[in-house]
Amino acid sequence: MTTKMRLDRVLAQRGVGSRSIARKLVKQGRVIVDDVVAKRAEQSIETSAVIKVDDELLEPLPLIIVWHKPFGVVSTMRDPLGRHDLSDVLPAEFREKLHPVGRLDAETTGLLLFSLSGALTQWLLHPKRAIKRRYEAEVETDLSPDITETLAAGVATSLGTFTAEVEHAEGRSIRLGVVEGKHRMVRRLLANSGHPVAGLHRISYGPFELGDLDAYEYRPATQEELEWLEARKAPTNH
Repeated sequence: MTTKMRLDRVLAQRGVGSRSIARKLVKQGRVIVDDVVAKRAEQSIETSAVIKVDDELLEPLPLIIVWHKPFGVVSTMRDPLGRHDLSDVLPAEFREKLHPVGRLDAETTGLLLFSLSGALTQWLLHPKRAIKRRYEAEVETDLSPDITETLAAGVATSLGTFTAEVEHAEGRSIRLGVVEGKHRMVRRLLANSGHPVAGLHRISYGPFELGDLDAYEYRPATQEELEWLEARKAPTNH
């Protein structure tokens, strides 16, 4: 199902710059929508329209992408301390238009979502959604035999008491899911259970799976993932 939106807004979302820049491009006769030269920046067009600027196809940006965050990157677009941040590693066309859905600490690798829509980002992050995040961790000590029960019962941390669902635990490796996004919460849960984390890797966020993406690689959301959002009435019309 397609939706309609002002041309200047669509142009901005597709990466031409601000809406004022988009309006100048239209006024200069440089924008073609579905093979017709656009006359008005405020005209309503289908968000799926074929748009060209200076005869170059302007592809729509994805609503949401899945990215494999590498070790040592801070999950913000700018870091005041000068650390390696997202602006250093994201493709140029994403840096100004997409934003991270939550954060992973610098030492955690794996799945990080990026969204084009602020409303969708808030929907995904809201605690009432209880969207499961799944992780794989390596800990510094052999896991206790009762680690599954301990995490299911709830572990006290400085941010409150939280639970985790263990999917697999063996030796010093554990795979678990949580439905809270508190800062460094998985690390806190495991450390307060007697198992400090040596390495942490996020493998999924709700329906979004990291799969076989290598570090720094990304992909747009699949149709199945978008349908999962739509079925739950997430704000996908951006």
